[in-house]
Amino acid sequence: MKIVLAFDSFKNCLPSPEVCNIMQEAMRKTAPELEINSLPLADGGEGTARAITTACSGVIQKHQVHDPLFRLISAEYGLLPDNSAVLEMASASGIELITPAERNPMQTTTYGTGELLSYLAVKKNIRSFTIGIGGSATVDGGVGMLQALGVKFYNAKNELIPCPADGIAVGSIAGIDANGLLPEIKASTIRIASDVTNPLCGKNGAAKVFAPQKGADDAMVETLEKNLFNFGMLSVKSDLADNITTPGDGAAGGLGFALRNYLNAEIISGAELVLQLLKFDDAVKDADWVITGEGCSDFQTAHGKLCSVVASHCRKAGVPIILLSGALGEKAEELENIFDAVFSLTAKPCTLNEALDYTPENLRRMARNIVNLITKR
Repeated sequence: MKIVLAFDSFKNCLPSPEVCNIMQEAMRKTAPELEINSLPLADGGEGTARAITTACSGVIQKHQVHDPLFRLISAEYGLLPDNSAVLEMASASGIELITPAERNPMQTTTYGTGELLSYLAVKKNIRSFTIGIGGSATVDGGVGMLQALGVKFYNAKNELIPCPADGIAVGSIAGIDANGLLPEIKASTIRIASDVTNPLCGKNGAAKVFAPQKGADDAMVETLEKNLFNFGMLSVKSDLADNITTPGDGAAGGLGFALRNYLNAEIISGAELVLQLLKFDDAVKDADWVITGEGCSDFQTAHGKLCSVVASHCRKAGVPIILLSGALGEKAEELENIFDAVFSLTAKPCTLNEALDYTPENLRRMARNIVNLITKR
């Protein structure tokens, strides 16, 4: 019997390779005769650079940049054999780089993401980029990133807005000068790996949908929404953007808007890209079972998130698939229409911190039980 483990990361807990390793080890101890293959996945957030770099036989390297609160850190990126680079904004500007107490999108910036792009374009002479933009800590519309790439922003007094601009500084923008954008970036091709379809502004925009997850209260959300609208409309009026309603522009707190309009980036499905590069269809075509999962699954999982894309590929291949996630959330019953079985790791009532601490133990327990079930032991 062949089983393929195709997990996403368990956010704020375990990266996808570690989830796969724990499951694989426990399953082999229970049934040594099983053929178990691991395909750690990502969809544009944490782990995307490693997943793509590994699949393409590239090399992971690091470069020092500033984190969302402008502290020096080492951010990862992957160099591929075709002289292209793959990176994830989460490595430079991600929410996992700051503590829960530090989360405040009024004060965070994408400047470090721009620093990483600048370094790769200027120092490494890269002209082709794939950038995953999931897992951000920011709602600055990508303004911080653009500053690091040479774009200048001015307030109503025609004073230069200092670097790095954060979520609150975006509201003071009254003028934009993009003439200083690095020529190396202008000459580059950029693909955005993202499955977010939210626009920059509006009811389903970056601030209203994602800012609360990043530490914003209701008042902050309204301020950030006004700030993004201000930046978006100024960009349109300056002929630097086409509109503020394009699906996907709201990804990473509006970073998608800046990448698409200022850097001419193309948005592609992060999940589909990773599955394609990992040759997922070939890996599962003769499998008996596929097991996938993520930190928390709810109705959003059923609408285009990585695990549902995995399920779609499995259905086409005629392979049954199990969803095993850290927790099941709102309207999780919708998942039963997509997966052959749906399980939560949680074994008893506990706090979130306890659930995170118990995750490795619960993965091993569920691995043993799943093996016993599918092998009819």
